[in-house]
Amino acid sequence: MGLLDVDVPAENLWRGADLDGTNPIAVDLPPAYLTDLEAAAVDLASRGVDPVETSAADLPLGALAPLVDDLRQEVLHGRGIALLRGFPVDHRNVEEIALMFWAIGLRLGRAVSQSVMGERLGHVIDVTDVDPHARAYRNRSELAPHSDPGDLVSFLCIRAAAEGGVSRFVSSLTVFDEIRRSRPDLLEVLARGFHYHRFGEHGPDDDPVTPHRIPVFSEREGLVSGRYVPEYVQIAADADPSIQLSDLDLEALELLHATTNRRDLVLDFTLAAGEAVVANNFTVFHARTGFVNGPGQRRHLLRLWLAAEPPRPVVPDTKHYPGEPGIPPQPGRKPSFASRFDSR
Repeated sequence: MGLLDVDVPAENLWRGADLDGTNPIAVDLPPAYLTDLEAAAVDLASRGVDPVETSAADLPLGALAPLVDDLRQEVLHGRGIALLRGFPVDHRNVEEIALMFWAIGLRLGRAVSQSVMGERLGHVIDVTDVDPHARAYRNRSELAPHSDPGDLVSFLCIRAAAEGGVSRFVSSLTVFDEIRRSRPDLLEVLARGFHYHRFGEHGPDDDPVTPHRIPVFSEREGLVSGRYVPEYVQIAADADPSIQLSDLDLEALELLHATTNRRDLVLDFTLAAGEAVVANNFTVFHARTGFVNGPGQRRHLLRLWLAAEPPRPVVPDTKHYPGEPGIPPQPGRKPSFASRFDSR
């Protein structure tokens, strides 16, 4: 079966304009459902237990379990995105909230390394005051629609920015379907894919640029998957003279950028404190506007990259880093790389 012929499930083909806000994707966490999990998190935090050292047995969901089962089904096999509302950030500290967030992540997949630092529970905080070349999740610049390694990505807002930091989500499969109908010739270009720069997080025996092309859209076992990081494509072409983006490549990338930002397709919202979004990296692209921190209002999110079990069937060439999902840890290194995309 080829990309031009594959049937995409209707539930994957959502449009932001049809959702008309976040209520259709929202899952409220009733306080009464959080009792068991919150109690366990408070106890573990009081003893200084690191969330990544805990198991599902340490963090029982109690009445929350059926809701999380439904959440997993929705993000893996349904619309591919959900917004969890009701984490008690108003009266619980970061360590307690992190344990609660980790507990839900344990039921969705296996947490993987998010950078060369090896963190499986990441903190999304602007650190450009000490590292001007910090990778995207550690700076404040705008991020174009993209996907991350791993099947799922999740962010929990501890504190929003003083200004900006608006999240954007778009169904990558709706983008695929739009391009398939309007420009099947350019879909072929996107399916062929592009070389990616590894932004300095490659291993000592690996190339800084992928030797293979990573397809934007691919098909395996009847499932279409999306994979795209625009900055990595552009920096690969900057860094390697042998990589030439043709006029057709540039036209395809321009159409992809325009479609992933189409007003009728995207869903924009700002995560509020106590809200967490979960998205399927192979069916949803995500983005973020730049943001400004204010006195006493430093933007802080927690982040998970999750490998689903069983994993989504995808073609091997979607892998950006050897050993995916996730980025192989390299002790002593930081996710920092000087490029024209540095925060300004």
